[in-house]
Amino acid sequence: MAVSVYRGFHLQSAPNSTEVWQVKIKNHVLTGNLAAIKKSIDWWCETASLIDPREFESLNAKREESTGALHEDFNGYTLKNDTGAPNAWYCFFNGRLIKGSKLAIQKHIEAYLVAKQRAEAKQAQQKK
Repeated sequence: MAVSVYRGFHLQSAPNSTEVWQVKIKNHVLTGNLAAIKKSIDWWCETASLIDPREFESLNAKREESTGALHEDFNGYTLKNDTGAPNAWYCFFNGRLIKGSKLAIQKHIEAYLVAKQRAEAKQAQQKK
């Protein structure tokens, strides 16, 4: 049985498992995995309300299910989406991070490339 302290609370692992931990907060015993227990303690310290660690575990499971890391090459730039959410796309563009929907980022890149092409054509025309 492992024992630990986190933010002043004593954590204990369950007798037969190193994956299940327990903490006692205000006469309530909370049980769950270590990360969820720590989130419950953080929540208690910040808001003075108890949240069962299973709620954090279920949120984490949903997040892992929905994580569909996507990436796409668009005109030489790599657009990425780590969460699968529609507006969670990002791209390193001209040394800057741009974020938003995939379509908005593609329009921004296209507008830049068109403006760059026009500027180069104008510059070439002025040299003649």
